[in-house]
Amino acid sequence: MTKDVLPRPDTRSLGSSSDLGSSSDLQAVVSERVAHPSDACTRDQSAGARLFELRRWIHPVLLAVAIVLGASAVRADRDAMVAGALLLGVHLAGRLWSAKHIRGAARVHARKAQEKKVLITGGPFGHVRNPLYVANTAGIAGACLLFGPAWFGAVAAVVSLVWYHFVVRWEESVLIRLYPDDYPEYCRLVPRFVPRLSRPAGLPHPDTREDYPWRKVLRRERGTLGLEVVIVLLALLRATSS
Repeated sequence: MTKDVLPRPDTRSLGSSSDLGSSSDLQAVVSERVAHPSDACTRDQSAGARLFELRRWIHPVLLAVAIVLGASAVRADRDAMVAGALLLGVHLAGRLWSAKHIRGAARVHARKAQEKKVLITGGPFGHVRNPLYVANTAGIAGACLLFGPAWFGAVAAVVSLVWYHFVVRWEESVLIRLYPDDYPEYCRLVPRFVPRLSRPAGLPHPDTREDYPWRKVLRRERGTLGLEVVIVLLALLRATSS
């Protein structure tokens, strides 16, 4: 006897150095008890599922293009580099804050996570539904500003957001089935990509778990930390040699 399941991404890795610390904002793993959607709905979601699986490639490609475009520049744009460094700081802060509230939810196998399934609404998730994707977009824009022309930093941000838009639509189709009572209300109160300044009242299921230790957060985000250090050092080397 077989079970009908939704497409299940590989949620075992919260961080990935190839995507500036890429992570899904899929706040809970896919339940094997969820009924399979209709064929038409499945086809509509399949593009987002495929883009989810390819998410580790989009940012390296954008950064490579930025490096090629910036290679012909006689002198590095110092203002763009300062803006890029600030955006990388936003990226790092956003990922660390998000990882602290996600804890291990995005790192465990779906079968193991069923007993502790929880809709995350604490920390940055009370201001924006996809803080990791917002942080990653800031990060790729910042990295492109460090190595390429300023206009391409904006292009990279737009491309990243469009990519994540389709991924998020697919993820939301999963979450709405996992949390049919709470997730619609959460979506009504919290924006998808543009953070609200204050947390709304009445968020479903406030997080009452113990604080996640920062040492574990830093260990899980060590790939992001290492990658940012390498990017900044290479950018400084390029600037001093131009």
